[in-house]
Amino acid sequence: MKNKRHLILTGLAVLLGAATVLWWYRSKPYDQSPMAVGDQDNNPKVAQQLTTDTGSNAAVSSGKQFIKMGVLERMAIMDEIKKQDLPLIFQAMLDAERLEHDDLKQMQLRTVLSNIFQLKKPTPEFMDQLYGFMTNRANSDFERNLLISALKSASTKETVDLLLRVANTAPDPEVRESAATLTGVGTRGQDGPELSPALERTWRETSNPTLIRSTANAMARIGAPSGIDLLLSAALATDDRDLERKTEARLAFREINKNMAVPPLAARLVDQPATSEAVKLLVPILTGISGEAGHKALVAWLQTRPENCAALVHDLFRRQILGDLDSFEKSWATALDPSAPFRNEENRKAVQEALEAFRALNKTTLEPRSR
Repeated sequence: MKNKRHLILTGLAVLLGAATVLWWYRSKPYDQSPMAVGDQDNNPKVAQQLTTDTGSNAAVSSGKQFIKMGVLERMAIMDEIKKQDLPLIFQAMLDAERLEHDDLKQMQLRTVLSNIFQLKKPTPEFMDQLYGFMTNRANSDFERNLLISALKSASTKETVDLLLRVANTAPDPEVRESAATLTGVGTRGQDGPELSPALERTWRETSNPTLIRSTANAMARIGAPSGIDLLLSAALATDDRDLERKTEARLAFREINKNMAVPPLAARLVDQPATSEAVKLLVPILTGISGEAGHKALVAWLQTRPENCAALVHDLFRRQILGDLDSFEKSWATALDPSAPFRNEENRKAVQEALEAFRALNKTTLEPRSR
């Protein structure tokens, strides 16, 4: 009996010791890790926020690798983590690899972090801490790039501002270049004009070729009128004093697909003859924008032209083989209304001929579906 009691007490002591070691290891602050977050001494409040929180992590850690879990089990864990504040979600993303050695979980938490940035506004202190994390060489290149990719996917004002800050001021050229690509910025449907001012300012001021290219593409994807005007001024410049910006602006126009970009594009068509550089550049862009707005802008421009634009009209219709064909057909059909004024009736005739050929070619696609 005495030996049995001794064994029980010994076992309890071992378990208590193991629990103490585990608690100490999981509750270490980042600055005790080989991969430190940043300058925590100057920001103790944020350092405390980014200290591993045993309680919050215990609620979402099953001790089992994600790859061995079912979909519902993974979703339950992700749902619990989503309830946390941004610093703790970021912590969980790092812990997934640092403590749990679970690559799949870390990748899913990277997506969670990106999505939560759109739902929860980060504090300036937290964004400063993330800047410190990305610019601290003690952190692995993989983790720093993982965070950069999450910020790009989030594509919020706060994350874009931080990416531009890193791209302009980070001490490591590799980190600056990674942040400067801005991949994904402007691709989300909810991206609004509030992202454009910082991009426009960077476009004007930077001499970094990567930033010139990426800000041009992002402004085009966002489609804010101020950003589109900036790109148009560079693309239609009559000299080559800034050939790099002129080239990148023209290439970026392929990214435009939002209706808010139509007014500044249409404004540049006013009084432009069919053979002008502006028309050659803008007609493909306006026809490529989803919906009717771009096509209606072209119809309105064509109605004002005194010259015969038949060649341009037929070429435009021949190119329209992809996209929203129904909107395209409806928009150009408005030109056939006898009450629609045309300065040159040959242009109305060209639309009618091109439209008849287009309808014949796309008869199956354009016919209403039978119910």
